[in-house]
Amino acid sequence: MKSYFPLAQILLLAVVFANCASNQGHTKNGGHNQINAGAHLAQIESIDADLRSTNLSDETKDKLILRKGKLLLDLGKYDQSISVLESANRSKMNPVLLSEWNLTMGKAYVGKNEYAKAIPYLNQSEKLDKTHNPVERKKLVVQSLVAEKEYYPALATLTKTYTKGNQKKDEFYYETAATTYLKMGFEYKNTGFYQRSLQVANLGLEEFPNNETLRSVQKECLEVLQPEGKL
Repeated sequence: MKSYFPLAQILLLAVVFANCASNQGHTKNGGHNQINAGAHLAQIESIDADLRSTNLSDETKDKLILRKGKLLLDLGKYDQSISVLESANRSKMNPVLLSEWNLTMGKAYVGKNEYAKAIPYLNQSEKLDKTHNPVERKKLVVQSLVAEKEYYPALATLTKTYTKGNQKKDEFYYETAATTYLKMGFEYKNTGFYQRSLQVANLGLEEFPNNETLRSVQKECLEVLQPEGKL
């Protein structure tokens, strides 16, 4: 059996996880859509003008604040987004709007890589409104749990997300499961996790043969699991 931790494997692990993060664009601001910064800034300016009005109802004001927070989130201005969102009067929000507020806060903390802070907001968002972006929200929770090295809860949440409601397994599922098992094998020095990671990567490559993250995971697992004489 090969040594688990040669320098080449450590460098490859860094590439694998970087690729996985880059392929999961929803983990930062909710999608891969191109952001028109100019249009966003114009909308923020318009919202600021509206917020200066003294005739706004609490609900209208909170909706404008939430909208501004989302626009700042899209622009990657996470601290500003959080600051704006915190100015909302949450005690006056209806459950659906408050759920959306919590989801946006969770996304902002994910964007800051402060995953432990993101998780409570994401969970609270689900408690308030289970119908609003349930899969997106669960994916963010899974990503955050993995980042916090809560591997077993992450895998449990991932499995539940895709089995409940017969959600079709996508690239996020296979990438996250494969890289999580790979991390567990690396951290716990257990070949069983490498074997499971390889199984998931192989299944994922049957569905998505051009996925570079899964291909990298597959290569890393094979380098660990194959006897030296066969390499």
